[in-house]
Amino acid sequence: MTSDVSSRNRASRDRLAAVIARLGGRSVELPGGWTAAGLLAHLAFWDAFGAARLEKFARDRQPMEFGSDALTELINAGGLPQWRATPIAAAADFATSAAAAIDRLIESLPATTFDEIRTLNRPRLLDRSLHRKEHLDDIERALR
Repeated sequence: MTSDVSSRNRASRDRLAAVIARLGGRSVELPGGWTAAGLLAHLAFWDAFGAARLEKFARDRQPMEFGSDALTELINAGGLPQWRATPIAAAADFATSAAAAIDRLIESLPATTFDEIRTLNRPRLLDRSLHRKEHLDDIERALR
């Protein structure tokens, strides 16, 4: 199972790099007040957040904090102005490095820890490709 997740995460990092290359530094507006840079910064934030959560769990073995969908929406609403203001090159760098960091972390988890996290039935904790796909699809639609 670990190798399946690693393969999907790696493929989504490759796709992230390809979408960033297609953007070529352009500012692209998306529905709902988002921009391509904003979505890349958003992906970077949530990959970094996810890495911090996984690191804490692996270190402390305490239950993970999940909040709620409503809290997630508030975090996204609060972050949007800052993410939109992030220059595309910086957002691309942040997204690329955060994706690589969490993917490395996931690959380095001991099998018992990986399996324990998987039993939480929150696939996005380990399979980061799910979140990336959603937003890379949005950017690619805007590039058509």
